[in-house]
Amino acid sequence: MQADEQRLIARILDGHTGDFGYFLERYGGEVFAIVSQLVPRQEDAEELVQDAFVRAYSKLDTFVGRSSFSTWICRIAYTTAVSWLRKKRIKHISIDDKPGLSDTIIDDALNDESRISDLRRAISLLKPEEQTLLGLYYYDDRPLADIAFILDVEAGTIATRLHRIRRKLYLLMKHGKN
Repeated sequence: MQADEQRLIARILDGHTGDFGYFLERYGGEVFAIVSQLVPRQEDAEELVQDAFVRAYSKLDTFVGRSSFSTWICRIAYTTAVSWLRKKRIKHISIDDKPGLSDTIIDDALNDESRISDLRRAISLLKPEEQTLLGLYYYDDRPLADIAFILDVEAGTIATRLHRIRRKLYLLMKHGKN
């Protein structure tokens, strides 16, 4: 698929601008999923998706294929949404890591079927960036390298953030029961 998309990009850069619709159709849903995890209102998310595709189109000549087009457009969408959030200064709950929590305790709590509603509530209290990271890793099943590219951080940082988010979820679930 990547070779076909590279040829399509070459055609677009050669003047066949209408061919860019392929990318909108193919990746629009995926891009919207990432943006909507970050942005609370659907109308804002839809506008940001359009902005991301406009940016991708205007920077299409910079796409060199170091990643898949999907990963590249998701990175553009992510940074577009994060920039929008910074401008809006939307605040979210933040909890510092607490010492003394073992991975076993956290795993048991997060994997307990009877606490799914607590987990969903806890996820809704995370920062949008944390929700996006969880979505990319657990729901979209993306490799750490792709997530690192999208979020513009090192793969090791992604693993560390996932660990911290799991701890935060545990604490949010525990706090919600008190």
